[in-house]
Amino acid sequence: MNILATIIKMVGGLVLLIYGMNMLSTNLKKLTGEKLKSILKKSTDNVFKGIFIGILVTAAVQSSAIVTVLVVGFVNAEIIKLRNAIPIIMGANIGTTITAQILRLASLEGSSILSLLNPNVLSSVFIIIGFLLLEFKKKKKMKDIGQLLIGIGLLFTGLMTMIDMASSFSELPILTQILSTLSNPILGILVGAIITALIQSSAATVGILQAISQTGIITYSTTIPIILGQNIGTCFTSILSSLSTSKNAKRVAAVHLLFNLIGSIIFIIVIYTYQHFIGFSFWNSPIDMGGIANFHLIFNLTSTIILLPCIGLLEKLATFAIKDDVNQASDEEDTSKDLMVLNLLDERIANIPNVAISNSLKVVSKMGELCDKNLKRAMGLLNTFDRKKFEHIQEREDAIDKIDMVASSFLVKLSNLELTEKENKSVTSLLKIKTEFEKIGDYSYELSKIIENIYDKDLKFSDNAIKELFIVYTISKDILNRTSESLKAENMANTIEIQALEEISEMYREKFKKQHIERLKREQCSVETGIAYVEILTVYEKIIRHAVNISIESTNYRTDKTYVTKHEFLNMLYAKQSDTLKAKFNEFSLKYDNLLNNNTSAVFE
Repeated sequence: MNILATIIKMVGGLVLLIYGMNMLSTNLKKLTGEKLKSILKKSTDNVFKGIFIGILVTAAVQSSAIVTVLVVGFVNAEIIKLRNAIPIIMGANIGTTITAQILRLASLEGSSILSLLNPNVLSSVFIIIGFLLLEFKKKKKMKDIGQLLIGIGLLFTGLMTMIDMASSFSELPILTQILSTLSNPILGILVGAIITALIQSSAATVGILQAISQTGIITYSTTIPIILGQNIGTCFTSILSSLSTSKNAKRVAAVHLLFNLIGSIIFIIVIYTYQHFIGFSFWNSPIDMGGIANFHLIFNLTSTIILLPCIGLLEKLATFAIKDDVNQASDEEDTSKDLMVLNLLDERIANIPNVAISNSLKVVSKMGELCDKNLKRAMGLLNTFDRKKFEHIQEREDAIDKIDMVASSFLVKLSNLELTEKENKSVTSLLKIKTEFEKIGDYSYELSKIIENIYDKDLKFSDNAIKELFIVYTISKDILNRTSESLKAENMANTIEIQALEEISEMYREKFKKQHIERLKREQCSVETGIAYVEILTVYEKIIRHAVNISIESTNYRTDKTYVTKHEFLNMLYAKQSDTLKAKFNEFSLKYDNLLNNNTSAVFE
């Protein structure tokens, strides 16, 4: 026997298995997209429904590790809650046993109909149908189905290759000696856990065991500890995927580990106690593919039945193991809380475009919220300059930049996927919108720097100047509020109002600049104060310009129309909405004229 050639073929089979599993998972997520998110969310309203969905999805992707990683991503992205994720994990553990049940068909013999269920035949059928769909169907959905079927075919081809090659090792006495040592439960569990952690697939580990069982050299006493160990080892994937996630997402991985660990401990106690005092008649008998598949199913099914009433306890244990940060600041100036929005951009959901785009919109909207906060805080410094509040503005600006950087990276990765025309348009719009928000963040911080300079030089604005700045500030704040709303709106109402307000602000800026020049001529304010005044008006002009750009791009995002340039959009607006625009202009003119003529003092907040 050529050992090297056999090992290479066996490793090749393992690679085919893992590649097929990834191909299956990727194309399933492409096909389901928003439906998968909807299915998982709906499954959370009932424990048994959650278990069923876990079984179903795991049977489809042929990996509990992949499903658990996906659940970690959904909890991290705040799509489902921790407690509601636990039944799905339980179901995933049962679902992963289906692979072994399919593989056992390879050992069955009988009628020609039964032989068609042999994985060797099924894998070829899946690959042939998948190839035909890829070659002769033009629709993207059909091509995705074709790739999915090829993935299933490759998965079973890899497993059957491993089974064929494993029979060659029965000739090696050393292998029998090594396997006999694994009847030690601690050693067997450890080996099963390590192998599964390395190849990151419990289905593959069970498949390897089933392959070796064809040689007749492994027994129940050898196999049972390895199966218990592989259930613990499969948790390594979810633990690894949760390292850079939120606390609750880490708790999902902790629940996965606790579930398998507690189940394994219960089985070890029961099985080895019975074996010690009474003894199983089959304990040292060779185990076959069916025996492995059955024990794998019994373990996961029994663990679920035992721990199903303990979902609340599992949640408490995971929360106890992974505690919240007790020293975390609770005030609204804590930027670490603002950055938690980045959990929504979880890499695990990047391959589900509809979910990824929806979450990206929430992150971009958060940038708008932070810009609005910084604008208010910056102008608030004109009332009373507070060094600590000034530093908070800088920290929030750093948070906006961080969110912008991460969102850019995520959206660019998303744009490189096979997206529909609508999805591609949405990604492009979000890239533009978040850039505009980042610019508004820069100018809001620049505003705080101008006011810091005013404070350092002890400059004083006249009451009229303060009143004028208050009017421009209020208009800008109004525009930013409507800009955030335009991201959610399904119509152009906010965009029309923003355009009307932009014209109002331009009218007031020109008016106030003339009045400012008159004050300078009459020496009612110093040159330095005058420069600061103009700088503030200029910053507001830039902020409003970027807000208008966002409102236009939001319309692109929400509608089927795409306006190539701002000029093109405004031409359409004035041509088709001129009466509405004029009415809004008159409405806002009256509102701000009344505010300007009101004798109440201007308070920036």
